[in-house]
Amino acid sequence: MVMQQSEHDMATRLNQECFCIGTDLDTLRSTLQADLDKRGLARPVIESHPHLFSALPVFVAREHVAQMQRAIAAIETLARNQNYIEAALRSVPDIARQPQSARGVLLGYDFHLTVDGPKLIEINTNAGGALLNVVLGRAQRACCTEVAELMSGPSDFAVLENRLIDMFASEWVTARGARPLARIAIVDTHPTDQYLYPEFALFAQLFEARGIACVITDPNELALRGGALWHGVERIDLVYNRLTDFYFEAPAHAVLRRAYDTDAAVITPHPRAHALYANKYNLAFLTDAASLHRW
Repeated sequence: MVMQQSEHDMATRLNQECFCIGTDLDTLRSTLQADLDKRGLARPVIESHPHLFSALPVFVAREHVAQMQRAIAAIETLARNQNYIEAALRSVPDIARQPQSARGVLLGYDFHLTVDGPKLIEINTNAGGALLNVVLGRAQRACCTEVAELMSGPSDFAVLENRLIDMFASEWVTARGARPLARIAIVDTHPTDQYLYPEFALFAQLFEARGIACVITDPNELALRGGALWHGVERIDLVYNRLTDFYFEAPAHAVLRRAYDTDAAVITPHPRAHALYANKYNLAFLTDAASLHRW
């Protein structure tokens, strides 16, 4: 939660002493469970994932939010710099050098808060948690008006859901133009065994509520036929890629690799996005003042 008040010491004190804002677990359970039951969760998510959500918020000083925003803006500018692009792509597999019109959905900047301010730890192209945080936001409760007024932040969570949908729609339009987006596959290895499977189910629910069919699947269940990607008899238009095999190097992911090579489906996030943003070697570039100045 972002405070209107910017003093770092106030955020620190509230993190240590404030226990009067928390998660309404009953609301959270009812919000999450209805669709998840239909998708095969053996137990309620609050029981199967007891540590998925924190019962208390973390307060962040506004000055630290501004620092994170400036860092992100700088990295986004750098990622469009041709000199940086050439350096970042120099040592990655060939698959990551293929030009892509789609940017890659749900890029995550991982900052840790320290006594010296926020520090960028890593950038993720398969970041999870965005939709879970929308659900969590709906279940927040403050015990008194005075404390509630200390915070600001998005409260229209339907708007946030629409922005997530718009992100996928933008990827599709950039790659395919005006052709309708009919079906999305959320792909990960043994998806029902993944810790964030509840978020996969929430995304599927969100897509379907907007008229886009969705399947959650292991890559082994996909096939290439006639220049298109298929799940059984259903043609897949777009793959929401949650794999951590960022360059599709594992034999089990050969179909996705061929689909990417032949543009049989829009795959997002994709290998090039990982190479430009999430490759850990790129962190060296971000702190190399001489190279940054030269570029």
